[in-house]
This record gives sequence, C-alpha cells and structure tokens, in this order.
Amino acid sequence: MSLHLSQGLSSVKRTASRVKGFMNPRALRSVFKSHHNPGRERYRRASITASASLIQKALTIAISFISVPLTVHYLGPERYGVWLTISSLLIWLAMTDFGLAGNALINVLSEAHGKEDRRAAQEYTSSAVWALTFIAVLLAVVTLASFPFISWNAVFKVTSVPPHELAVACALTLAFFIIGVPLSVQYSIYSAYQDGFLSNVWGIVSNVASLVALVVVSRFHGGLPELVLALSGTRTVLALINVYYLFFRRYRWLRPSPTAVRWHCIHRLFSVGFKYLVLQLGALGIYQSQPMIITQILGPTEVMIFVVAQKIITLPVEMIYMVTAPLIPAFGEAKARNDWKWIRGAYRNATLASVATGVPIMLVIALVAKPLIRVWAGPAAVPDTSLILWLSLYNLCGIVLMAGGQLLTGLERLNGPTLSITLCAIGTIGFGILFGHWIGLSGVAAAMGVSKLLFFLPIQQWAVRRIFSAGTTRTIGTTSKATV
Repeated sequence: MSLHLSQGLSSVKRTASRVKGFMNPRALRSVFKSHHNPGRERYRRASITASASLIQKALTIAISFISVPLTVHYLGPERYGVWLTISSLLIWLAMTDFGLAGNALINVLSEAHGKEDRRAAQEYTSSAVWALTFIAVLLAVVTLASFPFISWNAVFKVTSVPPHELAVACALTLAFFIIGVPLSVQYSIYSAYQDGFLSNVWGIVSNVASLVALVVVSRFHGGLPELVLALSGTRTVLALINVYYLFFRRYRWLRPSPTAVRWHCIHRLFSVGFKYLVLQLGALGIYQSQPMIITQILGPTEVMIFVVAQKIITLPVEMIYMVTAPLIPAFGEAKARNDWKWIRGAYRNATLASVATGVPIMLVIALVAKPLIRVWAGPAAVPDTSLILWLSLYNLCGIVLMAGGQLLTGLERLNGPTLSITLCAIGTIGFGILFGHWIGLSGVAAAMGVSKLLFFLPIQQWAVRRIFSAGTTRTIGTTSKATV
C-alpha cells in the first residue's frame, strides 16, 4: 500500500508542477496569441481544448479500469451496485445547475466576449454565482429538515448494507453536491472564453488526486462513506482551489461581487437557462436513469453488469462529445459576429469527422466488449450480446447527431432540442420500465435505442435543417447583426 501511495503522491506532485508552469498567465497569453483570422483562431482554441479533453478522458478511462478491480471484489455485488447507483446520483446532481450556469452562462459570456464588454461579463457572472449560492443555502435547509425521515435502505432495496453506513454515504453525497452548486460556473467561464482546455487541465489534476485517494481507501477496505470522500471530497477541494485561480489570477474582471448582481441578468439567465434546465433534466433521464430503474426492477446486483457494459460501449460517443463541445462557445461568438459561413463549415466538418472517427471505433469496441469486460471486471459482469447491440445502436445515433446538438446549443436554438430530449427521456424511462420487466437488462438498453430513433433523431435533424434554410439564416444573421 505504501508503494502505491508514494507513487500516487509523486504523480500528483509532478502533475501539479507542470500545471503551475503551464497555467501561468504569461504562458497562457503566449499560447493564445491573437490571430488576424477569427475563424482560424476558433478552430485553434477548439482543437487545444479537444486535445486536453481527450487526455482527461484517457485518464478517466484508466481510473475506471483501475477502480473496478480495486472496489468490486471487497465490496461485493450488492454493495458495489449501491456504489454505482450513488455514483450515478452524483452525476445527476452535478449536472443540475438550475439553469443559471452551464450553457446559458456560456452563451451570454460568449456574447459579451464577442462584444468585448467586460462589465456585462462581470454582471452575468456575479448574478449567476450569488443566485446559485442562495439556491445552495435553500437546498441545505431542505436537506437538513427532510434527511432524517428518509429510509435509504428502502430506497436502494438493500439488506446487507448497514443503515448507518448508507445514510452517511448519502449525506456526504448531498453535502458535496450543495457545496458544488455555486462552483458549477467554472466550466462555463472557461468555455465561454474558449479556454476550455484549462477546465480539462483541472479535471486531469482532479482525476489523479481522486485515484490516489481511491487507492488509499481500497487498500484499507473503506466503506461507502470513505469512497464518497475519496472521490467527491477530493474533487470539491480542488474545485475550491480552482475558484481562487479563476477569479484572482486568470479572469480578475469577472470576480463575483454582490454589487454587480443585476436582476435583468438573472432574468435572462433564467429565461435562457430554463430551456437548458429542461435539456439537462431530459439528458439525466436519457443517460443516468438506468441504475435506478434496474435497482428497483432487478435489484442492485444487476446494476454492475449494465453500468460496466455502458462504460465500455459509450466510450466513442463520449470521445466525440469532448472533441465537439469546444465548438459551442465558438458557434456563439461567430453568431455575435454574424459569421455564418464559418458556422456552416464548422458544422459540416464536425459532423463528417464525428462519423468517420466514432463509427469505426464503436464497431471495434462492440466486437471486443465481452472479452474485455471478462478480463476487466470478471465473468459475473459479462453482458448478453443483445445488451451490447442495443447500447451500440443508441451510441450510433449519438455520434451522428452530436455536432447538430452542439450547433443548436451554441446558437441558442433550443426548441427542437428541448422537445426531442424531453420526449426521448420520457421514452427511455417509460420503455425502460416496461421492457425491463419484459426482457430484463437488454430491455433497458433497448428502451434507450428505440427512444433515440423515434424521438431524438427526426426532431433534431429537422431543427438543424431549419437553421440552414436560406430564409432562417438571413433572419438570424440580421438579428444577430442588429444586436451587435
């Protein structure tokens, strides 16, 4: 254990040293030296961010491969299923920014950046941070009042996990979520200024530190509370350090001040963010509802099979998302400058690159998924072929539609995505419950694929075609020019 710990600490020190030099403001200015061609500069920043995203994802994959053998054997199937469900809950909670952060903040800050209006940028940032802080306080009060009355063993349908252990793990999960609510603006700020690679650098450091903490906990055979502390606690501490760097070193003019809060900024963030909030809740239903559905229908021991397969099969679509996500603020900035030629070309290039790269990787992973899972997580975690096929169909749709989703998000054309994701989420949950009772785990995966084909694909394709129709483009372009 001491050997693993010393190696992990040494890795963290080396990574921190490199990041410190790399994140020096002067070094960053030299990396992002201004170019005369705005379109080329957008591609350049997006490519740097995408490269850092891939590095972070590679590290995340490595951590997943290491963490499963570390935890699954000593936790046992039921406790490990509970841990996977809690991890899914953490993702649910982390993605919920109540419409004030996320893409809503990215869009308004990208617009302010395109206009070089630092005052407006600070007002939007301050309004988002302090409104989220107020929401976090309300959530803390509600949690403290209701927590003692919840039977967590009944929620997770387990008998072998001591009630006190499960309650402490859930309490820590909720506490870290509440602390992280106002901290959720970090990614949005980096993305809006097309410095998303910095967010990925912090993510890399966070993953390395979490891995070290996970190794320590697993060596001591820590329970569920210790696992939550190892992962969420480490990331929360680093998020707080990131806040200091963000507002006191990198973007001093954005420092959130109560005097800079403006009601019209909060109103716009809520009006734009409400649709993004619906999108987030829909996305949670599509991507993260399965562990809870499986727990309630088939029991927590079955969660392991599904989640392990999902981790493997969804790698290509996650990779495509990370590569194309930096285009969201670039689309917003290009819209503010009325650069529709660049927008059309960037969307076409992103779609072609996504399909050409993602589909072959998806096919290879589908072929090797069973033997890979057998070696990685053991024979008990190997899924049926039908489960792999349905998850592959679901991911194929995601790869084809990814660039369109980033385009619609960056241009704030949210009616199509809102409708498609809402219907897809309802279908995923409803069909998941129905098919889960009918054919088990494969039915839950089938619900994902069928819902994506029926609801997501046709509506989003229609929304994208509408943007690039001649009349719509002229209208949007004229409106954008008038706004600028």
